[in-house]
Amino acid sequence: MKFKHLNYIGKGLIFLLMLLGCSPESTIDDTLEPVNSKALLKSNTFYGPQISLGKGHVRSWIIIAKDGTPEELGVEMSKNLLNQLPEGDDPVQLVLPLHKKAKENTPFDHVFFDWNPHGHEPDGVFTVPHFDVHFYLTSVAAREAIPTYPEAKPQFDNYPPPGYLPVDYITPPDGGTAVPMMGTHWIPLSFAPPFTNILLYGTYDGEVTFVEPMNTLAYINSGVPFSEAYSQPTKFAKTGYYPTVYNVYQNSKNQRQIISLSEFVHREAE
Repeated sequence: MKFKHLNYIGKGLIFLLMLLGCSPESTIDDTLEPVNSKALLKSNTFYGPQISLGKGHVRSWIIIAKDGTPEELGVEMSKNLLNQLPEGDDPVQLVLPLHKKAKENTPFDHVFFDWNPHGHEPDGVFTVPHFDVHFYLTSVAAREAIPTYPEAKPQFDNYPPPGYLPVDYITPPDGGTAVPMMGTHWIPLSFAPPFTNILLYGTYDGEVTFVEPMNTLAYINSGVPFSEAYSQPTKFAKTGYYPTVYNVYQNSKNQRQIISLSEFVHREAE
C-alpha cells in the first residue's frame, strides 16, 4: 500500500474499517534459523543481491531442501539497520531481486520492499512507521506498467474468479485500494486496529499478483517472534509450491531482522 496515491488507499481502507467495525550465483549459508526448519544439513540458503537501505542493506533469500522443496522465502535486514533507517518525509521503495532458485521453485518473481518512515493513510490505522513487503507473482515490468485507477478502471475492477482469493478477504468496489504500479489491495475481514502485523493480497486484471506482509517498526523492535498462518485460496493459476505462514523474527546468531513466508504446500493449477 502506498504513497503518492494514498487518496485511493485512505478512502478504501476507511470503507473497509467501517465494514469491519540477487546475486546470480548460489550463496550457501546455514545461519538463518528458518521458522519451519528441517535439519539444516539437508537445506541450502540462496541469497539475492544486497540492496542499500540507510546505512545498511536488505536482500532476499530462500531456503531449499536437497529435494528441491522450498522451505522458507524472505527478506533480511542487516544488523543494526533498524537504528539506521532513513528518516525523511518520503517512503523508500526498493526492488529486491530473487535468486534464480527462488524463481525456479516458487511462483514468485521479485520482492517490492517499502520502508514508510511515517506510515501512510488512513490516519490512525497505518500512520505508524512500518515495512510493506510485497512478494510479487508477476514481473517487474508488468507491475511497473500498472497505471492509475481511473485510467485502467476495467483492469483494476476485473477481480479473479471465485476461489482464487480467500473468501475472508475484501476490497471496496470503487477502486479505493487500487494503486498504480502495484494493483488492488485486499484486506482480511479479521483485521482490527491497532496495526502491528497483517498480510494482504493483491490483484490486477483478473489475477492474484502479490502477497504482502506489513509489519510495524515498533513490533519488529520488540524482539517478539511472530508466526501466523494466513487464509488460502482454493484455486491457483499456476502449479507449484505456495506459502501458508508469514513470520517476523530476529536471527539470534547474526542479529539480522527477518520477514518471511514459510510452510510451503504444493498446489495444482485449476
